Amino acid sequence: MQLDELRNKHEGETIWVLGSGPSLNFVHASVFFDESVVATNFSARAIGLRPQYAFTHYHANAANLVPDTDVVVTLGGDTLTQKPWQGEQPATLALAPQKSYAPPGAGWNPFGPHTPPQGSLAYGSSSLHGAMHLAAFLGASKIILVGADCGQIDGADRVNTYPVKDGHTLWQLYDKHHKLMADWLRQEYGISVMSLNPFINFNLEGHRFTGV
Repeated sequence: MQLDELRNKHEGETIWVLGSGPSLNFVHASVFFDESVVATNFSARAIGLRPQYAFTHYHANAANLVPDTDVVVTLGGDTLTQKPWQGEQPATLALAPQKSYAPPGAGWNPFGPHTPPQGSLAYGSSSLHGAMHLAAFLGASKIILVGADCGQIDGADRVNTYPVKDGHTLWQLYDKHHKLMADWLRQEYGISVMSLNPFINFNLEGHRFTGV
């Protein structure tokens, strides 16, 4: 599959983008039934949801996600090995072309040296940035993030059932970069980007959030 086949496929829709943060523990998969969803890595699998789309920086993750995702999108070069896709490309896998396979690092900025190339997707410090851009590429009029928490709830870093337990906890860096990505999408695509609070208000119904 070519990435360009996905351009504006969901034009004008609200698209939900799932991170792997602990607020997903308080959101039932049924919320996303009949909705357009882009999962980041294994976030949809963690809540028992088969998503239409998943984005990952990692080719091993992409291959793992193909059986239970309608379309998987990854970068042309793997973040860890910095090599192009190895072997046969599955029919439901799209590769986003990129100029450099090297991770962008802490200085990542889509407004400057890391502006995504035309016809490709953002290569940020987190796979969430590519997932957000994929939602915009699909034609979203609104993006709602779920589980993009940049912190802990009741001491948990991630949704409890996430299949990979050891994750990055660079909350301050991710908080900065998530905002840059949202601002860039607002400017480039003219869309709204917001995040779901699964509680009735910011008091979190007695749960405790710790972040940056």
